[in-house]
Amino acid sequence: MKQRMIKLAKEFLANPTAPYREQAIQQYILEFCRQRKIAVKQDEVGNLIATYGGAYKNTVFAFAAHMDHPGFMIDADSHRKRTTALFYGGVAESFFKGAKVKIFTANGSVKAQVTGTEFDLKKRYREVRLKVEGDVQKGDFGMWDLPACQIRGDRLISRACDDLVGCVSVLALLDELVRRKIRKKVQAVFTVAEEAGLHGAKHLCLTKQLSKRTKMIAIETSSVIPSAKMGDGVVVRVGDALSIFTPELTAFLVDAAKCLKAKDKTFKFQRKLMDGGCCESTVYDRYGYTNAAVCIPLGNYHNQNRRTGKIAAEYVSVCDLEGMVRLFLSIVQNSEKVDGFLKPSLPKFKKKIGKLGEFFYT
Repeated sequence: MKQRMIKLAKEFLANPTAPYREQAIQQYILEFCRQRKIAVKQDEVGNLIATYGGAYKNTVFAFAAHMDHPGFMIDADSHRKRTTALFYGGVAESFFKGAKVKIFTANGSVKAQVTGTEFDLKKRYREVRLKVEGDVQKGDFGMWDLPACQIRGDRLISRACDDLVGCVSVLALLDELVRRKIRKKVQAVFTVAEEAGLHGAKHLCLTKQLSKRTKMIAIETSSVIPSAKMGDGVVVRVGDALSIFTPELTAFLVDAAKCLKAKDKTFKFQRKLMDGGCCESTVYDRYGYTNAAVCIPLGNYHNQNRRTGKIAAEYVSVCDLEGMVRLFLSIVQNSEKVDGFLKPSLPKFKKKIGKLGEFFYT
């Protein structure tokens, strides 16, 4: 499974993306599902919902990841090798100075460099001035000029781990479900414009495209924190900076992880509050979905190397990523147990009196 997953990651991460410009990613996912005869639909804003095993009536989990990454939208045709762009995504202004950018146009990619910025975070306004080496047009988009995907030992290094690696993990799950002919119904959700404000997830909820019976599991790469280290395993995410997710579903995910651990002592997982940012589970939570989240620790979150103060590639652990896919499989395979967690019976205790008048409930 590991080598298939790495091959998938290299192919998938070669596709460029930015908020509102996820088309190359969408086309890859559509073709991936077509080849495996997995039903998939695309909504009016570009969100994708794939359904594996539609004929089965098992408990439905939806594994949800977003298809965008912080990036640039060109808002003026280039003139005398100059243009401007709007930037969507949480990157501190100090990182932009002199940074290199690759702009994707209908005629190929064009190299560029940041020459200035004008940010007003209260209005969510981030305009960037660029010097370009070719012609670009209004509506083109750009990413930081970094490697699409490299594997160095246990590290997967990319210009866009967040959240394309999350998408890779969900696609790898679908691939394993097909390969193993698992008789369960599972949904995979791929959203747009997360970095611009979780807008794809909000659209899904507002348009009621997913049944409220669906158990939503948001998939992310989340910034490394001291208590959640890279290489220590996939993280069952208790909550984010804004929300605590459905505790009963989180408990089921932990149980699925323990079941996997009992079979394979090499499997590693963590249960952590990843409060470095907000993820789509906060949206699903607000709209009343039973929800949980899974992530793996991410280095250089949003391409920000805090040590150097420069733009750099993000990176994750390949072993953590493989562990995430294996956890997904365990969740699906143990799905019949989830109702026992979501509708727990009250504990039964017996009262005992001690020799000195103490009382105990056991």
